[in-house]
Amino acid sequence: MTKAEIKKVQQNLEKWRKSHEDINALRKAYRESIPEQVRASMAFEGEHVGLKMLKEYLMELKMEMIK
Repeated sequence: MTKAEIKKVQQNLEKWRKSHEDINALRKAYRESIPEQVRASMAFEGEHVGLKMLKEYLMELKMEMIK
């Protein structure tokens, strides 16, 4: 990464931290980011997955864990 790219990432991180200062907002933002993180990881590995399908699958897993 170039210095400019690193600086931009650091600025985005700081902006994100300021917008999620309280723990509940941070937890919610993290939970909401999981499907996109998994989708990006699967795309990187060359696996196709629809975001809607992934969200449904993760909800099923969550319901099973609650039982």
